[in-house]
Amino acid sequence: MEWESAYPSDMFWSIWGDVTSRVYYSFWWLQNGIHYPLQADLFRNGMLAQTVTITKIDFSGSFPTDTFAISADAREAFLPRATKTADDRSPGKTATDLAPGIVFIPGPWNTTLVRQDDGLIVLEAPISSGYSAKVLDFAQTKFPGVPVKAVITTSDSWPHIGGLREYVAHGTPVYVLDRTVPLIERFLSAPRTRYPDSLAKNPRKADLRRVSSKTVIGSGPNRIEIYPIHGETSERQMMVYFPEHKLLYGSDPFQELDGSFFFPQTVSELENAVEREHLSVERFFMMHIELTPWSKAMDSVKQASN
Repeated sequence: MEWESAYPSDMFWSIWGDVTSRVYYSFWWLQNGIHYPLQADLFRNGMLAQTVTITKIDFSGSFPTDTFAISADAREAFLPRATKTADDRSPGKTATDLAPGIVFIPGPWNTTLVRQDDGLIVLEAPISSGYSAKVLDFAQTKFPGVPVKAVITTSDSWPHIGGLREYVAHGTPVYVLDRTVPLIERFLSAPRTRYPDSLAKNPRKADLRRVSSKTVIGSGPNRIEIYPIHGETSERQMMVYFPEHKLLYGSDPFQELDGSFFFPQTVSELENAVEREHLSVERFFMMHIELTPWSKAMDSVKQASN
């Protein structure tokens, strides 16, 4: 069975626009005169998304009439979200300055604005086109009249790239890891007829800047250096370094839980990349980590090595 639909409220599938779904039924079983498939494999856009296998089936069972009833409280709680989509998400309102001209915008996935002499750089374009539109609006309130000269996406994980289409629609150059380009191109060309965004309404060719080694953007105190991490688990991620501030953006190879970082292996991969490129780091931040002393990350590696 095959159908095409959009999933604007789904955090993963919303970014892919019109999605083709196909279900293969198999492991047919004859029981009580009924042929029934005990396995269903769901593919979306050609990728296996789900497999359901039935280990026991009973056609003579019965259930109370209210088994699938939805309570009034559940209905009321759902109503405010009933029509919400990924585009309705908004960045945090408590933006902070990491350094003069470097503005950290917290959110489910963090975004950062970098002011340079000739314009703004947006570090990360997560979640959705609608989310990016709100970030651009905020950028104009923070830096009125300053154009956005570039956007950097440091990972091919779906939350990281979800808002890129909005920047492409504005003609903004996109800095992306070289091995991630095919995925980004597929994402940018995905059809969006049911819930069109700015790029679907006004298509244009993307200006993708491939990063395969050290790449410098701009000059002055907020000069940026981009480096591929090339770790075992972070092979498709890049780190961004601010040499004048000894500040590092580490993408998303690890996160923080209960005051500690997991996993030590992924922390060591970022450490190895920093050492390989001879960077002098005092502070760092990431997609899900606020400004933190670099020594804290190094301590977690030392503890795992003892």
